[in-house]
Amino acid sequence: MGEAGHDGGDRLNRRLPAVAMVLLVFIVASVGFAEAASGVVFSASSWDFGILDQDASAETVVSIDNRTANPVTVSLIPTCNCLSVEPSHLQIPSGSAGSFRLRFDSDGEEGKISHILLVRTDSPSLERASFVVGGTVRKSRVTFSSSAAEGNDSSSSKGRIILTYYYSPGCPSCERFLADEVPRLARDLGVEIEVRRRDVFAPGVFEEYEQIARSFGIKELRAFPALQVGDTALLQGEGEIGSNLEATMRGALLPAAAQEPTAVLTVLPVLAGGLLDGINPCAFTTLIFLLSALALAGRGRREVLAIGSLFSLAVFVTYFAVGLGLFTALRAASSFSVVSRVIRWVLVGVLVVFAALSIRDAVLAHRGRATEMALQLPKFLKRRIHESIRGRVRSTALALSSLTLGVLVSVFEFACTGQVYLPTLAYLSRIGQTRAVFLLAVYNLGFIAPLLAVFAASYAGVTSKRITILFQRHLVAVKVTFALFFLALAALTLAT
Repeated sequence: MGEAGHDGGDRLNRRLPAVAMVLLVFIVASVGFAEAASGVVFSASSWDFGILDQDASAETVVSIDNRTANPVTVSLIPTCNCLSVEPSHLQIPSGSAGSFRLRFDSDGEEGKISHILLVRTDSPSLERASFVVGGTVRKSRVTFSSSAAEGNDSSSSKGRIILTYYYSPGCPSCERFLADEVPRLARDLGVEIEVRRRDVFAPGVFEEYEQIARSFGIKELRAFPALQVGDTALLQGEGEIGSNLEATMRGALLPAAAQEPTAVLTVLPVLAGGLLDGINPCAFTTLIFLLSALALAGRGRREVLAIGSLFSLAVFVTYFAVGLGLFTALRAASSFSVVSRVIRWVLVGVLVVFAALSIRDAVLAHRGRATEMALQLPKFLKRRIHESIRGRVRSTALALSSLTLGVLVSVFEFACTGQVYLPTLAYLSRIGQTRAVFLLAVYNLGFIAPLLAVFAASYAGVTSKRITILFQRHLVAVKVTFALFFLALAALTLAT
């Protein structure tokens, strides 16, 4: 009996430390719970934003409960420029809650990251603490080079293709495709491929993707991921990407072998069209009338130069804006194959007709019957333009009057100058969008070049009468050049 009692006492002694530990944990937990129940409580002690691309951002909301008996002021202080907090501080009444919106911008970050927000309050229960922000930032732009894959000199590359990858997170097969196929294509095609990653759940990216799809004439968004191959195509879904990517990239590389000659052949007719449009009798006679009106209004040379510069700027901006709108409409229509073919043949037919009318106008001008030319402004528009010029050349608001006049004259003259502009826009709608917008700017620079030259000549002392005589002397040559331009543009349209 004594031994049994002794054994029981030993067992009790051995269990006492374990029992004490359990009691201690219970007491600590109870104290912690009591403090939490009566203190400042955050909805989370950290934020893991997961995986982000370098040019993406992430946001979250953190709530704070004030379970104390007094109002509490809480501040979150970022420790790097990549973190932002709205608002910077909150005053939370007793028994109420508030929230902070946290934002992390991944630009400049890479790999696994961890940053801290310093927490400061005026409550004794939580005077200071740390809030951890972490996750992984991966490169949004990855370049695969054929020379790097083979260890050759970089000069062996035949070109460069940009793939814009629109994706939704959580597609491992898409990631494997990019990791395996893109380096192989870079090696096989002998090109440098840059992959730009765009998460469609990031702010503004899905809207960007919709706009890109519309520019390719795609009205129905079928599947993700999607790959934009330069300015050539937009492939949607794993199946379409896997089946068509290589062929699409090969097609995008076709002009690369003759890149410089092609660029020259594209720029030259567009620049020539702009210059020709600038000396179009419609525009040129209006310009001469403007110079005459300025002279009658007693404007000095410096004033004429200032008016001419602002007038030319307004003409450039107006024509460029009008051209951009028409180009967008033509490009959208051309995305349908049937409509594209119709536009192509209508354009060729119109150009041939314009060429024939230009030859007829040249013959009439040679016979001294320039007023009977077909390709000129209607009389009622000429009157409207002249009225606008007379009403504004005497205005004391020089800058505003010149800009307004440039806009009005551009709009009125479009009925005539459009004979060159519209065919050029239709031609541009058949090439890549980025290059077409650049060429549109080139065209309009060519268009205002004669304006600037005439205003500069006027500043140098050349009278409007002398400019008129010079223009009339070369009117036949101008009309013949128009005919040749229309025929050349028709040939280029057929060849494109």
